Amino acid sequence: MRVVHVSLDPGVPVFGGKGCSVHVQEVLRVLVAAGHDVHLVTTRPGGPAPAGLEAVTVHPLALPGGRSRAERETDLRAADARAGRVVAALVASAPGEVLVYERYALFACAAQETARALGVASVLEVNAPLPLEQARHRALADVAGAEETTRRAVAAAARVVAVSSAVGRWVSSVHGGTEVVVVPNGVDTARFAPSPPGPDRVRPGVVRIAFVGAFRPWHGVDLLVEAAGRLAARPGPEVELLLVGDGPGRPAALARAGELGLRVDAPGALDPADVPARLAAADVAVAPYPVGGGYFSPLKVAEYLACGVATVAGAVGDLASTYRDGEELLLVEPGDVDALTAALQRLRRDPARRAGLAAAGRLAVVRRGTWQRVVDRSLAGLAPDRDRGRDSEVAA
Repeated sequence: MRVVHVSLDPGVPVFGGKGCSVHVQEVLRVLVAAGHDVHLVTTRPGGPAPAGLEAVTVHPLALPGGRSRAERETDLRAADARAGRVVAALVASAPGEVLVYERYALFACAAQETARALGVASVLEVNAPLPLEQARHRALADVAGAEETTRRAVAAAARVVAVSSAVGRWVSSVHGGTEVVVVPNGVDTARFAPSPPGPDRVRPGVVRIAFVGAFRPWHGVDLLVEAAGRLAARPGPEVELLLVGDGPGRPAALARAGELGLRVDAPGALDPADVPARLAAADVAVAPYPVGGGYFSPLKVAEYLACGVATVAGAVGDLASTYRDGEELLLVEPGDVDALTAALQRLRRDPARRAGLAAAGRLAVVRRGTWQRVVDRSLAGLAPDRDRGRDSEVAA
């Protein structure tokens, strides 16, 4: 089968190292491994294809840079129209069945409308309510246009896959007639696996607490730093923070850690391939989400668990229904520094509890959280429906 994967969000460098990039790459890996003829239509390839994805045929759609917000949104609409034409050509030249699999992006609907017009199966993967997110954290010139193209994409899709129940509810509020399947993010359990830390990473008598990710407001690194500061005033082994990643909040987080007198290892952003080895040196890994992150399906939590590290996380998204709190990880109220401090203190003083959580968490993702399972659930029962194309027109 020919699979046309469409990723038009310029904030997603497909072959880069961001969490969103990893998501796209892992879906592509599953599709390539299944023997499909995989094509990628994207505004931002993000570099050469990594190992294992060389077979993916890339169709780049260049975007001009350095323009106003309104002009950039116009550029996104133009790129979407070009994507629709590329999809139509790839469907026309395919020797057999075709699946259009798209990562939802602002001002993008042509791929789904083209698939519908041509009667081929299509999936729209929705990771966040982008118009709301864009308006809150950045800027959005054409709010009505973003909402309209979202409605059109959702309406045209044969299936919508949402990464959390909250995202699924938002999709249903946009267009209630589309099938929505909730499938949390997965993890590569072969790459993210327990391994012994190198001798330079062992700190006898020190409990290492790790965070891996972007230093962005919605990741709540400041909450972890404050909790670590409170731990320093309580009895127990010395604490060291391992803060892996970069972003606009990094200088402030490191400055605050310095004010609190904390011991910190902050290597900056790492190649995704190097992250598991760093996590191997951690005793506890933390995803300290603030209040208001309810639609997340955190990649980092699955990666922490896969590496066999005891994990503490803010109970965002569907974490409470995906994992067993107290058995596979510890969940705390998002934004609650006191609760986070208490959970870390319990694990700080109890290595046996850390080991039990680590083993159970690893088993949970191996059984229920692989990317293969994500793709299988996303595509289960989906078949081409040539009747979908009747009385429709290909989006221009």
